[in-house]
Amino acid sequence: MQGVIGPVQKFANYFYRQFHYPSENAYLMQQNIELLKTKDNMFIFSEDTVYSVFSGENKNKRRMYDITTAHVVFNTTHKLNNYIIIDKGKKEGVTHDMAVISPNGVVGVVSDVSENFSTVIPLLNPNSRVSARIIPINQIGTVVWIDPDPTIAQVIDIPQHLMVAIGDSAVTSGHSSVFPKDILIGTVIEKYDNPNNTFLTIKIKLAADFRNLHNVYLISNLYKSEIDSLKTKFKNE
Repeated sequence: MQGVIGPVQKFANYFYRQFHYPSENAYLMQQNIELLKTKDNMFIFSEDTVYSVFSGENKNKRRMYDITTAHVVFNTTHKLNNYIIIDKGKKEGVTHDMAVISPNGVVGVVSDVSENFSTVIPLLNPNSRVSARIIPINQIGTVVWIDPDPTIAQVIDIPQHLMVAIGDSAVTSGHSSVFPKDILIGTVIEKYDNPNNTFLTIKIKLAADFRNLHNVYLISNLYKSEIDSLKTKFKNE
C-alpha cells in the first residue's frame, strides 16, 4: 500500500508547492525587506552635541535608502558583457543607477529603464565597477570581473604590503551614492603579489549566485540627486 500512497503523496506535494510557492516567496521577500530597512547602513546618523559624540546619546537618525523587490525575467552568465532584465520599470519608480542586490549579496546596478522593465549591469560585466572595502583591514579597492567564471571576481587597487588573508570579506565601501555600505560582495579565495605593479591580485568568490538568480532587491538612495548635484561641481576641477 505504501508503494502506491508514496508516489501519490509526492505528486500532491508537488502541486501544493507549485500553487503556494509564489505567495510564500513573496511573503519571505517582504519579511526580508522589513529587516533590511532597519539596518544601520540604511540610515544617516549624526550627533547633536559634543557630549553625544562621547556618550552615544541623542543621535539623529534619517533614512537614506529605500528598498523594494523585483523578479529576474532574463539573465546571462556566459557572455562577455552579461546583463539582467527585471520586471520593474518607470511605472514602479525604478531609475538609472539604483543598486541591485540578492538575498546573498551584491548583484549590480540598474542601467536602462523602460515603462515596465529595467536592465541591470551585473558584476559579471567588464563595465561594472563597485567600490569595495576589504574586512578586516578596511582598505578600499574596486571589484572588477576579469575571469570568465561567473562565480569569481577580482578586487584591484589593494597595495601589496597590506595583509589580506584567505577568507576575508569584500563588502561595499559606502563611498558612492549607489550602494549602502557593508553589503557583502564576496569572500577572498586567492591572493598573490603582482610583479608588474605594486598592487595585490585578489580573487573573490562572489556572494550572489548568478546562475540561480530569481528575486532581487532594488535600493534607492533618497539623497542621490542632491549628492550627484554637488559632485558635478568638481568634475572638471
